[in-house]
Amino acid sequence: MKKVKCVILFLLMVSFGFSQTIINVERLIDGSDSTVYALALSYNGTQGNSVTTQLDISPAVIFLRKKNEYKIFGGYSFLSESVNTILKNGFMHIRHNYKLTERIKTFEFYQLQFNDELLLDKRLVFGAGLKYSMLTKDSLKFDISLGIMREQEVLNKIVLQPGEIAKTNYYRANYANCFKWIIGKNVKIDDILYYQPYLKDFSDFRLLNDFNLTVSITDHFELINSLTIRYDSQPPGSLKNFDSTLSLGLNVKFNK
Repeated sequence: MKKVKCVILFLLMVSFGFSQTIINVERLIDGSDSTVYALALSYNGTQGNSVTTQLDISPAVIFLRKKNEYKIFGGYSFLSESVNTILKNGFMHIRHNYKLTERIKTFEFYQLQFNDELLLDKRLVFGAGLKYSMLTKDSLKFDISLGIMREQEVLNKIVLQPGEIAKTNYYRANYANCFKWIIGKNVKIDDILYYQPYLKDFSDFRLLNDFNLTVSITDHFELINSLTIRYDSQPPGSLKNFDSTLSLGLNVKFNK
């Protein structure tokens, strides 16, 4: 059995937070029947005329076996000035896939999240469905997934507008497509798109997209450029429909 141990020591990020709450773990996977450990870290602190602290951490553990895949990953972001917390965001995601045929897999997932930027005191999501591989080649892969999920949200009452609902418990459809393209030996593109409509009102939906461009410099160094986009058709009144995050990173990794 092939084992891959991958430790990401540094991720130099130019943007803050996990407001989009999308982590494309597909870019961490190296073949089948493997094990991946990853950790992304970023810290920025200032002292003097201003006292600020910014911390971002994102761990991941992935087990790929013949029939089963297990993925556990998360993130935490913290930004403060002096003794005052400005923003804090975090999430944990657990996912399992079971291979039914060469093209069809099941998926089951659980996610717990809080996010000051999105006014979320808590979001609990769990769901299941099927994943179908429409195209699988050495350098090109395209999958689609369709399922259902239950979403429980608790919003911050203090910043909500009068009459807005603080607690919801919705069932949403969960559609996703995942595209991977390996260009030559050094360039890889990963893109994943989510569409999540409320089953009782399809005008209430969310679109989330995560695009990653990875360029290998050496066996141990990679440049990662990512663009994350989020659209919510019915956000709380004080929030905008659209968010985007651009990140530029450097991975230092060791394979064994």
